[in-house]
Amino acid sequence: MFSRNDWSSGSNEERFTEELSQLKRRGASVLVVGSVRATQRRDVCRRLLGEATGQPRRRVLASTTGDSHDISHLLDGNVDAAESVKLVNYATQARSATASETGSKRSIPLDEVSPVETTTLADLGIAISSAIESFETSSDRLAPAELRVGIDSLVPLLEEYGTERVFKFVHLTNGRARATDGMIHYHLPLDRDSDVVSVLAPLFDIVIELREQNGVFQERWSIHDGDQTSGWVSISQP
Repeated sequence: MFSRNDWSSGSNEERFTEELSQLKRRGASVLVVGSVRATQRRDVCRRLLGEATGQPRRRVLASTTGDSHDISHLLDGNVDAAESVKLVNYATQARSATASETGSKRSIPLDEVSPVETTTLADLGIAISSAIESFETSSDRLAPAELRVGIDSLVPLLEEYGTERVFKFVHLTNGRARATDGMIHYHLPLDRDSDVVSVLAPLFDIVIELREQNGVFQERWSIHDGDQTSGWVSISQP
């Protein structure tokens, strides 16, 4: 939970909350930064994917790190994964070749969900767009914020393609999610003042900074490139 003591005033909190609500209604893109423990990153990811809500969700999860999609800790237990989850895997050419030689160690905890495999930045973007399109086709109309897209790390993409090409990829993918009033988030475990974060941040409606202070998980949310900020907020651990 958020600790309200970290807000500077009640009126500021109300304005910030209202702006977040408006972003949610019209679609929002979120960049999560900061090098923290996996448990803190997993917690914010789960919340951004719409956990703990009675509202229907359609989720696209993209892994760029070679890790398996551990859906069990991201989604509620009563979710019909086959109807509401699309998985996309990205591997660099070198990692893809290694996996072919040694046999993939990737495991999908829910057998009914098969990931789409990609090895290029272009194919990753196409796969995410196609997953969104499949949800649009299978429903009359996606409700605002019903679509949630999560990309577990931009680091492998930056290492493989550089900042300029990743900038374009993020710009196009954000637009695709926003076209359905969806919410999309990416993880980038670097400091907020790092050069690459400074370049990419203007593409996002919201930047969430993560840190741990004296064993306490904290977040700071900034809207519109820092125009409004929450200040550091303590998050109770699950």
